[in-house]
Amino acid sequence: MTDASTRGPGTGRVAPEELRSHRWFGTDGLRSFSHRARTRQLGYLPEEHLGKPVVAVLNTWSDINPCHTHLRDRAQAVKRGVWQAGGFPLEFPVSTLSETFQKPTPMLYRNLLAMETEELLRSYPVDGAVLLGGCDKSTPALLMGAASVDLPTVFVPAGPMLPGHWRNEVLGSGTDMWKYWDERRAGTIGDCEMAELENGLARSPGHCMTMGTASTLTAAAEVLGVTLPGASSIPAVDSGHERMAAASGLRIVDLVMRQVTLSQILTPEAYEDAVATVLALGGSTNAVIHLIAMAGRSGVKLTLDDFDRIARTVPVLADLRPGGRYLMEDFHFAGGLPGFLGRLTNVLHLDRPTVAHDTLREQLDGAPVHNSAVIRERSDPLAGEGGVAVLRGNLCP
Repeated sequence: MTDASTRGPGTGRVAPEELRSHRWFGTDGLRSFSHRARTRQLGYLPEEHLGKPVVAVLNTWSDINPCHTHLRDRAQAVKRGVWQAGGFPLEFPVSTLSETFQKPTPMLYRNLLAMETEELLRSYPVDGAVLLGGCDKSTPALLMGAASVDLPTVFVPAGPMLPGHWRNEVLGSGTDMWKYWDERRAGTIGDCEMAELENGLARSPGHCMTMGTASTLTAAAEVLGVTLPGASSIPAVDSGHERMAAASGLRIVDLVMRQVTLSQILTPEAYEDAVATVLALGGSTNAVIHLIAMAGRSGVKLTLDDFDRIARTVPVLADLRPGGRYLMEDFHFAGGLPGFLGRLTNVLHLDRPTVAHDTLREQLDGAPVHNSAVIRERSDPLAGEGGVAVLRGNLCP
């Protein structure tokens, strides 16, 4: 599903002197001389970077972000892919938005990360970008900033953590936290059980493995077409996740050389498909806030009316917590988003491009569903219409 040899939109390849980074390194002037000298100061040979696509790897890793604690390793895999494809990767640390620790809410800092992303990509000698994120606000923030600069871009989702376990129960982070806290308040479990739950609720790196905001937004990124196929549901600690990161590094170099920019991917049709997908997943209502903001950065008008209209055209097909029974690892092995989207093709815009293929139709061709209990048949939906309705009134028009 994440084969970097697949084609994407765009024709022809740019010459090295047409690369954006050439303006920093390749001209016969004082500034280019200075930039080359400083690159030697960094220890790089001319052969390592001159005339090659320079790729920014924006990494939201930190020691206190459990959703992203593995992204330092994934950045190395991305860089490995960039080198293999003949590019020159440069890693940039950017703001880490940790839903679990940052107070009063990381929503305060979403736009700060968006601005940081935009200004880093705009001001440095880079030809394309790979964005690493996944915790709730980081996905929209990174894509908003990148959309404003409009370079070739690939998004690498952080991936869901492993399912939680306690005694004989499978736990969902976030949802079961509230459930068992209420049980403790009711006196049905005690401190001993709560200590066991602390150790079993979140067992690995990665974002929440329920269809909360993190999984909803990374799924939206995939259907928007900015990730490799199937990338959004790969468990964070699965070896397939590292392979996906390396394949993303390979992919970005090809996108740069063919000048496939983000605006060619983030079209009005792509945003409509993202809305339909979120609704059919039974995804987080926070997606309404973020997708409207992301669309605005792309110059696309997306409104509450669009969510209400599209909700009436799609069934809920994903039986995922908190509204259903299963977790993201189940969804991944049931077919992931490619298999899921294969059951929504009648409402999707299949002839638009993605970073991996000329069309979404090509990307979804033959994508299987292995478990129809997790990804339901159209004839057996969880609900006949999408999971959001827009209400209006005189107090909040």
